[in-house]
Amino acid sequence: MEFLNEVELPEELKSKLTEDVQKYAQAQIEETVAGLKAKNDELLAEKKRIQQAKEEADAKARTEAERTAQENGQFKELYESQKAEANGLRKKIEEMNHAVQRQKITAEAQRVASSLTKDTARAKLLEQQIATRLSVVEGELKVLDDSGQLTVSTVDDLTATIKQNYPFLVDGSQAQGGGATRPQGGADVGAREMSREDFEQLDQKKRSEFFKSGGKLV
Repeated sequence: MEFLNEVELPEELKSKLTEDVQKYAQAQIEETVAGLKAKNDELLAEKKRIQQAKEEADAKARTEAERTAQENGQFKELYESQKAEANGLRKKIEEMNHAVQRQKITAEAQRVASSLTKDTARAKLLEQQIATRLSVVEGELKVLDDSGQLTVSTVDDLTATIKQNYPFLVDGSQAQGGGATRPQGGADVGAREMSREDFEQLDQKKRSEFFKSGGKLV
């Protein structure tokens, strides 16, 4: 929205355009969060269906194995076959559980990020940092520390930490410190400060390393 301040327009028109842009950004964020919730519900329903199929397969395996053993002594062969089928279903359930957990973490990270900034680009960066600090344990979201260990902190505590560590990405806050210098050969991931131009040159892994090391954009 900085371009609105650079164009000479009546204040009333500027205000209206700014408001429209903010409404559009908020609508996009809400639409994305709603989509993730719908996908999460879909994954949960699929997980329930697969769990039921597994239980039925287990029951069928036991019944068929017992009958076959009594009839022709081929219990072991049928048992191994049904066991392989059950293991396949168990693996599918584990994959579904992981997908549900990732969807839950992503949805919460987007919710927190959208509460901190209306700028979609900054919200995406915040979302990435927030997601690395969340985990799902027994179906509930838990906050992790910087080393990935579980903590007793709440999501509100994490939000406060994010505000403190990344004020330059939060609406109404500004980064502290002087300008950064570009090292020879490109951006230095180990630098404490970095210009946005240098930051944009980094890949996703190096961006994450930069923030985890306490780096700030200037």
